[in-house]
Amino acid sequence: MFTDPAVLSCPAAQAPAKLTGRVMFALSRAEWQLFFPQYIRAEEDMQAHADWADGGVELVRWSGNGSGIQGPAGFAEALARLKPDVLVSSWSTPAIPNSVLAADGPNRTVPAYVCHTTGSVKHLFTRAYLERGGLVTNWGTLASQAVAEHALMLTLSSLRRMPEWAPVIAGKRPWQPSPIYTQTLYGKRVGLHGMGNVARALSLLLRPFGVKLSAWSGGVPAELYSQAGIPRAASLEELFANSDVVIDCEALTPRTAGIVSMEILQQMPQGALFVNVGRGLVVDEHALAELAGRGRIRIALDVFSKDPITPNSPLHSVEDAVLSPHIAGPTSDQFARCGELVMRNLEAYFTGLPLEAVVTLEMWDRST
Repeated sequence: MFTDPAVLSCPAAQAPAKLTGRVMFALSRAEWQLFFPQYIRAEEDMQAHADWADGGVELVRWSGNGSGIQGPAGFAEALARLKPDVLVSSWSTPAIPNSVLAADGPNRTVPAYVCHTTGSVKHLFTRAYLERGGLVTNWGTLASQAVAEHALMLTLSSLRRMPEWAPVIAGKRPWQPSPIYTQTLYGKRVGLHGMGNVARALSLLLRPFGVKLSAWSGGVPAELYSQAGIPRAASLEELFANSDVVIDCEALTPRTAGIVSMEILQQMPQGALFVNVGRGLVVDEHALAELAGRGRIRIALDVFSKDPITPNSPLHSVEDAVLSPHIAGPTSDQFARCGELVMRNLEAYFTGLPLEAVVTLEMWDRST
């Protein structure tokens, strides 16, 4: 069961009359501290920030007992009792029960608007919620820029052979002549597997390097490539075959799971680089380890088939692999910006203004 909520009363604002309602923050203590650090010490801070609520909107904060918010049964009970108009959710928020989603009439307790602090919302509700007119927002493009930046860092680190630096610095390998065979990104053929926010943000970072850019993602309309100014590869096979560097930022869906197979990876030129900042299950991890282990390709990864990477993963045996612990984005200093986006959207919702980072049915179908 949930404990009794702490209701943050919002002071009146010198503004036109606004809507009334209730906002339920269903975040764990850790998530609250991550996204709303400015409101940890004093409720007055939240009240001052939410002066748009004019006393008619309740902000109900749900935090657990230190181990995350309570389970599905308690969550369903809280929704039924509080009947929030808006649910502010995060990673630990339980799914809205099907019984709640299916209810209709005066007993309906499903929130009209889900304001998600992070990215994917598919663990929270079914597609039917959007079909029935439910509003959903997430962190939008805030994360994509950080993920793109990390992808560029992984690419440069691998091309410059970062795993080989330490033995030279330690004096175990000679400094002269040039102790490490490094490569530049300038002029390389770079393929993007994916055409979402990350791919588009990454394309902007890559352009100053004069790369020959192309992309492929199944089901993405041709006009999206044109709008982004990125040539479309004829197929996934062609993308891998004609790229010196492939950066994977594709969403994980039933269609894309395992799509980067051994056969696809073998299309890459000898010594080409595969970077993954998307989802680990999109690629055959054993094929990656085998091909990279014998020098057929190089790899730089931020995501794995199991997160965190397991101790017995074959990737540990690839000496020149660049591996990072799923930290592509957002960076630590950006989580508060995600919280600020939540507060802006709450204000917009209750004052009748357009919402930012709205999740559409098309985005739902293409997202992880």
